[in-house]
Amino acid sequence: MTLIPPQRRRHQALPDKAAVWLGLLPAAGLLIVFFGLPIAQGVLLSFSRWPGLGGVHLTGLESYRLAFDQPQIFHSLRLTFVYALVTAFAMTAIATLLAAAVSGRVRGSSFYRIVWFLPGMSPVVAVGIFWSTAMQPTTGFVNVVLGYLGLGNAHTWLAESNTAIYPCIFATVWAGAGFAFVLILGATEQVPVALYEAAELDGASAVRRFFSVTLPLIRPVVGVVGMLEFIWAANGFTLLWAMTRGGPGYATSIVSVLIYREAFVFGDYGQASAMAVMSGLVLVVVGALILRMTRSKHEGAM
Repeated sequence: MTLIPPQRRRHQALPDKAAVWLGLLPAAGLLIVFFGLPIAQGVLLSFSRWPGLGGVHLTGLESYRLAFDQPQIFHSLRLTFVYALVTAFAMTAIATLLAAAVSGRVRGSSFYRIVWFLPGMSPVVAVGIFWSTAMQPTTGFVNVVLGYLGLGNAHTWLAESNTAIYPCIFATVWAGAGFAFVLILGATEQVPVALYEAAELDGASAVRRFFSVTLPLIRPVVGVVGMLEFIWAANGFTLLWAMTRGGPGYATSIVSVLIYREAFVFGDYGQASAMAVMSGLVLVVVGALILRMTRSKHEGAM
C-alpha cells in the first residue's frame, strides 16, 4: 500500500475544492438573480414611496409606521396565523391518517392513492370558483344537499363577515391534503416491517402500533410537511381571492391579500413592501420554531 505524503494530499485537495466552488457558481448565480435581487429590491422599496410609476422616493421608516397605523394589519396578522395554523394542522393530520391507512393496506388502498391526490392536481383558481359556487344560497350544491337534509338551503356563508373564512379553510384543506398525503405516505412506507411485526407479537393493536411505532419515526417528515403547509397557507392568495376577494370587507384578507390590495388596488407599493417584509420575518421565525419542536429524539441526540 502506497502512502501519499500529507503535502501532496493538500495539493490534491485544493483543485477538488476549486472544482466544487466552480460547480456551485451557476446555482449561486441563479439564486442571486431570481431570489436575492428581488428580496433586496423589496426591502429597499419598503423604505420608499412608489405609486407604481415614476421615481422611487426614499422615506425611511415611514412605510412601516403607516403600516402599523392601519387597524387592518393587526386583524390580518391574527387572521393569517389562525387560518394558516388551522389549515396546516388539518391537512397534516388528515394526510397522516390517510397515509397510515394506505400503508396498512386497507381495502382499496391502491385506488385511494390516486383519488386522495386528485384535488391537489386541480388549478387553485378552479377550486376557488367551484367552492364559491357550491356555497351560494339556494342554488349552490352544498345548500341544495343541506336543503334535502332539512337543514335549510339559504345559508350565506361567504357573504357574512363572521363565517366567510370557514369555507375558505375547508376549500384549502380539501385542495392541499393530497400533497401532504403523498409526502407522508413515502415516509410511512420506509418504516421497517420488522418493527410492526415485533409490536404485533407484543400484542399491540393497530392504533397502538401507529402511535408507538409509525408516528415517532415519521415525526420529522410530518413536522416539515406541517411547516411547509403553514407557510404556503400563510402566503396563500389565489384561492382566497378567487372565492371572496378578501371580503366581505376585510373578513378574509390575510396578509398576502392585504398586501395585494395595498399594492395593486390602492397603488401604495412602499407600504405593501413593508407589510411583506414584516410578514416574511414572522414566517421565518415561526418556521424555525416548528422545525425545532418537531425534531425527533434520535435527531436531537446526534
